[in-house]
Amino acid sequence: MILNRRMNIDLLNTIISAGVGAGSAMLTLYVDGIRKKNDRKREDYNIYKSYSKPIIAATESLAWRLREVLMFNGAYLLPDAPVNGFFKYKFDSTSYRLCSLLGWVRAVQKEHSYIEGITHSQNPKIRNAIGCFQKVLADGSHVEVSILEELCKLYGLEEREIQDNIRQKLGVEIERIVFIFIPDQVKKNISNLNQEQKLEMTTSIMDLISDQTHQQRVDKEVIKSKLEIAVDEIAREFCWIYRDWQNAIGDEMTIKIEGGKRYYDIIGFSEYMKKRIDNEWLGKVDNLFANLDVSIDNRFDTRVSQVKRIYISLVELISVLNESIEDEEGISKSGLTTLADLKNKLEQEFDKQGL
Repeated sequence: MILNRRMNIDLLNTIISAGVGAGSAMLTLYVDGIRKKNDRKREDYNIYKSYSKPIIAATESLAWRLREVLMFNGAYLLPDAPVNGFFKYKFDSTSYRLCSLLGWVRAVQKEHSYIEGITHSQNPKIRNAIGCFQKVLADGSHVEVSILEELCKLYGLEEREIQDNIRQKLGVEIERIVFIFIPDQVKKNISNLNQEQKLEMTTSIMDLISDQTHQQRVDKEVIKSKLEIAVDEIAREFCWIYRDWQNAIGDEMTIKIEGGKRYYDIIGFSEYMKKRIDNEWLGKVDNLFANLDVSIDNRFDTRVSQVKRIYISLVELISVLNESIEDEEGISKSGLTTLADLKNKLEQEFDKQGL
């Protein structure tokens, strides 16, 4: 009897000890998990902190340049801009400033890839602001769709028969056909095509639209009668720098450094000028600014609207970084106010247009 009682007590003690041990182990794992999560948050924040100053500097530099272009029409970007050293420098430095910012954004992405467990839920305002900047550079499907819609109106095809997913695919296919005729992919060079080439290109596009939407093909003589209007629509200027292109440009702009707070730095203007001569990726940025007249904002050159949206996203990015990082690493309040004034005007302009 006494022996059984002692055995029961021993068993109970064993169970209690095991339970305490298991509970202690679970608590240790829980606490360790919280510590690791906090460590990852701290590392994520430290990455943004170490890059905040150069990102703000690069963003501010580009924002001031675009403000100058938008407010004073950027004479050095105009189609008839005089060919001289100063105008060439202004054009080149404008492209360099955008490439530099893409480089800093890419550097942050690379450093994040070294940290296990970093998620998109950390520092969401900064990530969203960077994402908005990348989006306005890359997102141009609505323009291709708009070209499709105008061609349908011009030649009397039924738009309502075209589903949204088909619209986007057709927009891409139209672009592919155009670039068969202008291999350099510079839209303004459509005007250099002769009449037969223009007719062949436009007919191929209209045949594609008719076939894909199961409508009767437009007669070639009808296409010919409205050819110049159609060519104007097809020749719309735009320059979308897609996400993968942005990464490629960023890769070209970054250099690895040793022994600093950061793993990466950005090449200087002199090195950039040497590198861009035969560099496929760095050259893509030039197309955003070449022959740009911001005084004419219509559907035939969507880059004007794009540059305005880029400016808005830049000021927003500066504002978010200013809120998230210590004040001494941001820009002056007066500088941000000046930049924000134009941002607000542009946003009001888009609101009036319903965009």
